[in-house]
Amino acid sequence: MRAQSLIRESAKLADEKAFASLLTDSIRESIEDTLGKNVLALLVSKGLLDDAQNPRELERQLNSTFGNASAVLERIIVKGLYQKLRIPFDSNLSFDYAKALEVARNVQLVESRRK
Repeated sequence: MRAQSLIRESAKLADEKAFASLLTDSIRESIEDTLGKNVLALLVSKGLLDDAQNPRELERQLNSTFGNASAVLERIIVKGLYQKLRIPFDSNLSFDYAKALEVARNVQLVESRRK
């Protein structure tokens, strides 16, 4: 019984690590495509991706750097992430960055379990 628990915990950690990597890649690509390599490098040097899995922290950092434009960046990041996961993205719907990431995390989890 304990071995099964360890296996499940290990699989959960692997899933979280895979999602974190996918999210970090999406953030990097979205910022680089939108604002350029130099801006990405500056943001990374200021710790933007240090806690990329924490949506509230990333929102705070983007907002402190870009003000109201941060909402546009969040949508661009989520759109790129959703494309990687083949999730339809409707820009006309109301938007919550944390909820959008939770949807992506759940889809990625389901996909990883199918494999």
